[in-house]
Amino acid sequence: MSAALSGLLLALLPLPLTLPAGLIDLRSRIIPDGLNLGLLGLGLAVAAWRDGSGAAPLALAQAILAYGLFYGLRALHARATGRIGLGLGDVKFIAAATVWTGLAGLPVLILAASLSALAAVGALALAGRPAGRDTALPFGPFLALGLHVGLAVTALGLDADRVAGAIG
Repeated sequence: MSAALSGLLLALLPLPLTLPAGLIDLRSRIIPDGLNLGLLGLGLAVAAWRDGSGAAPLALAQAILAYGLFYGLRALHARATGRIGLGLGDVKFIAAATVWTGLAGLPVLILAASLSALAAVGALALAGRPAGRDTALPFGPFLALGLHVGLAVTALGLDADRVAGAIG
């Protein structure tokens, strides 16, 4: 099996966790902690299997850093606007996804998630539904898509910086 094909299969491995996380977030506006923990645990196991036992602590450290970064961003946004823009489940999902992508893959994940969310808002507007600053949109499904895009970019051997620059 080619490296690209096995990488693409690996990109689909978290799907049994990301699909329900996205669907539950769409319906209930919450990403269950159990799914985020499952994503984190499976990602740590894959990191250890793929890169050796020393990779899991590094992946966990990167996840903690991503959590702190996005939790801080969430707090700054709340302070500046008086409302919560990024749910805590989204922050936890980003941290768990960072175990899979590493910090280097995080920009592609966030870019893909943000662009797909913007496309959804545009589709709502085109369908005649009001869409504006106050439009509440669960971000979990878009984060899940972003994770799989980030993993696919890595699996195909594409330069994440170049992909992010071309998209953005």
